[in-house]
Amino acid sequence: MLNNILPLLSGYLLGSILPAYFFGKILKGIDIRKVGTFNAGTTNVKRELGILPAIPTAIYDTLKGIVSILIAQKFFKTSIVVSYLAGFAAALGHIFPFYLNFKGGQGAATLTGILLFNLYKIFILNKTFFPFTDLIILLITIFTIFYISKTQEILSITVLPLFAYLLLLRVKFDWLLISTLIIIAYLLIIGILNIIKFNLLKIDKSQLPNFPFWRTFIRPAGFSFVLLSFFVSKFILLTLIGIVLLIFFIFDLVRIFHEEIDKFFIKDMREIFIILKEKETGRVSSMTIFLLSCFLSFLIFEKNIAIYPITFLIFGDFFAKVFGLAYGRHKLFNKTWEGTLAHFLGSLIFGYLLANYSPLPLVLIFIGALVGTIAEVLPFNIDDNLSVPILSGAVITFFLKINRKSPFL
Repeated sequence: MLNNILPLLSGYLLGSILPAYFFGKILKGIDIRKVGTFNAGTTNVKRELGILPAIPTAIYDTLKGIVSILIAQKFFKTSIVVSYLAGFAAALGHIFPFYLNFKGGQGAATLTGILLFNLYKIFILNKTFFPFTDLIILLITIFTIFYISKTQEILSITVLPLFAYLLLLRVKFDWLLISTLIIIAYLLIIGILNIIKFNLLKIDKSQLPNFPFWRTFIRPAGFSFVLLSFFVSKFILLTLIGIVLLIFFIFDLVRIFHEEIDKFFIKDMREIFIILKEKETGRVSSMTIFLLSCFLSFLIFEKNIAIYPITFLIFGDFFAKVFGLAYGRHKLFNKTWEGTLAHFLGSLIFGYLLANYSPLPLVLIFIGALVGTIAEVLPFNIDDNLSVPILSGAVITFFLKINRKSPFL
């Protein structure tokens, strides 16, 4: 029993040593937890004290979880489970140091160190590696998100879920993977809390006044058509989409031919809940056009091809709206450069993930996502709910037909 308790106590004590706190007291006589981001971590040390004290802070905070695991394994000769609990105890020591009224840092660096240690064991010791295409997608995601947002929190909530999903796809499900996923989940929660706390993902609604933002966040629900396509025939799928489309179209016709009803849903309801865009007055709504584009995509293209342009439309538009409104700095036609990059990234990520279930070469996913993004950003007199899936689907179909035997495609 003592041999199991001592490693945990050792891990906690190692974790409770906070270089950030001591550097703050020694160098400036401040409590690092009460200035800047109010966190006893590397980023706050760099901001408040400079790069020199930040370097040893980063090194120690990152390594103390790994050191606790190794001490438990090599010195106390404990089991794998207990040694990892010692590593987690180091993170708890960082978060709840006994000599600081149990108020320390967030433990992100310590857990990140254990995460890297786990990945080393997974990918080196077990001879398991991500496919090269996974690494390409991860690198594109990292560089694009950081360029757009310039914040590590936004980077974490974007990259970590993608990384976790790829781990689940590629790695054997065992205790090592479980502990890795627990760490990723914690880091993700910390990232989300920091975004909320510091308002890092602020949607500038002034750019689109009277816009029904709920429709942007419910748009991914349209992916249910893609999921449904794996379980039903093309005929049944078209029938179901057609029924939903017909309901929305009849609603639009009623609005268009009855001005008072149109005014009620667009203007009178605005004070309670915004349902339709102002530009949809007397016109078919973009929700109906979205359903029409889904119907046409499955009607025109093969089912296993149609799911890609629809995915580009759904997630490309979602990423473009969120990141464009939050971080759009440079105008590109009537869009923003940042929103356009986000559109391409959202299309590429979810198109790539979809390929695990309905295979399509990465080069064609890349081309389709690029074509869809160009269709979305160029000021055509065509609703991009139609132009994005039809053009990207046509290009993918074209390349597939003329390059069936190409080793490149």
